[in-house]
Amino acid sequence: MFLPPYSCPSRSPSTSQLMASNVTNKTDPRSLNSRVFIGNLNTMLVTKADVEAIFSKYGKIVGCSVHKGYAFVQFANERNARAAVAGEDGRMFVGQVLDINLAGEPKPHRSNTTKRSAGDMYSSTFELDYDFQRDYYDRMYSYPSRVPAPPPPPPLSRAVIPSKRPRVSVSGGTSRRAKSSFSTSSKSSQRMSSRTLKADDLQTIKRELAQIKHKVDYLLQNLDRMEKNHNKKSGNILHDLNYCLHSLNV
Repeated sequence: MFLPPYSCPSRSPSTSQLMASNVTNKTDPRSLNSRVFIGNLNTMLVTKADVEAIFSKYGKIVGCSVHKGYAFVQFANERNARAAVAGEDGRMFVGQVLDINLAGEPKPHRSNTTKRSAGDMYSSTFELDYDFQRDYYDRMYSYPSRVPAPPPPPPLSRAVIPSKRPRVSVSGGTSRRAKSSFSTSSKSSQRMSSRTLKADDLQTIKRELAQIKHKVDYLLQNLDRMEKNHNKKSGNILHDLNYCLHSLNV
């Protein structure tokens, strides 16, 4: 029995063949306007294929590179890159909010120390991605759990007080005498000022007491006058009563 030769079915290109190039730091200045920076990326869980799957809907991707905490996507033209920035910036992805912008247009809050001229930016094929990595880690990405906490300060009971060393220079003795004379003069001036303040306070208190005494004397005089008037009225009333009684007896 004759069997025809077996022909393998045509296979579609593998995933690795469909993935974009890893080169995203071309020296062509025009490619910078079509390059997208993706910051705050959880690269422990996100792969290059995941990044391409997100951004491929905005246009053709010619390059994609994933680094520790961030990634770059190189589009074919600037229009697609700007559409990707507008559509994905601030998106929550794998528990983190993405910080996305054009690589050639850093956000205003980037550090001024990392801004470079166009000639410097394209001087090598590696410096561009390295600068963004350094700038990104300064701004956003940090691992506080990996930084050991500083040791606590020693208790007061165990604190070591350094012993004072004797000074043998003549200038040191002169400076000590100058300091002591200055402190003595400052203390004497403080005493004089405190005495002056106390004298002023005493004068003020004395004037207030004199005013109070004047008011009290005035009140006492009024009371005496009222008492005399009252006694006089009482005497007149008694005199009238005696006169009436005498008239009745008669």
